[in-house]
Amino acid sequence: MTYKKIACLGDSFSSTKYGLSWPDLLSQRLDAELCRASSPGAGMAFYVEKCHDLVKDPDVDLVVVQLTEPSRVVIGLRAWEEIQQGRRPHPIPAPDHYLDTNHNHIYKDMGCYTMNIHNNEQWLRPMLGNTVDGVDRFWLSQVAGSKFYDYQAVHSVLAIQALCQAWNKPLILFSWFVPCEDFFVPGYEWLTDQLNLVPGCANHEVNRLQLAKTDCSHLATESWTQLFDTWLWPNLESLL
Repeated sequence: MTYKKIACLGDSFSSTKYGLSWPDLLSQRLDAELCRASSPGAGMAFYVEKCHDLVKDPDVDLVVVQLTEPSRVVIGLRAWEEIQQGRRPHPIPAPDHYLDTNHNHIYKDMGCYTMNIHNNEQWLRPMLGNTVDGVDRFWLSQVAGSKFYDYQAVHSVLAIQALCQAWNKPLILFSWFVPCEDFFVPGYEWLTDQLNLVPGCANHEVNRLQLAKTDCSHLATESWTQLFDTWLWPNLESLL
């Protein structure tokens, strides 16, 4: 089957920050136009509205989603909305050592922030002041890794599936951090039976193949090419 335009969604492992990544390699292999929606550092919930816009493109005839870590919890944040509206200066570069300008989490009229296991305080303090003291300690001890967000990640997949079905777009998913068979919480076996899923997870294959990583554990073009050729493409091809 030939494809005209493919939509690829994911986090920083789907971006071009470190070189070519799987969306580039897939579009080359399929000889298809690429529409990329990478959200570095973002959680699954941030994918949904981007998917909503992509599936309405009449030329998109395939959607591929790279699942990210369920503990990446997306919250709405008014400060980011004010930045988007020009009412507040953008706090980039972030304080201390973390200077990635891709972590702005503004899409259309939505301001969002993805809570990670640590380092949230340095991102939130420029906007919220010292009221954020203790957030990381609370988040790590009470929120990160809680079952609620395992379910919420699955609910985001449900939303993406519904959008693709509504606009008649075939959907394939693969996971970076968590094996697909573990990503879906018990009780959702019926959903996995409906989805086109690549088994396992990319991170496991990276370690198994002993691929070179960047200093922040990402992949440059050469490593991505090896991973794509040996693991991702053979699995994707069987689902096309």
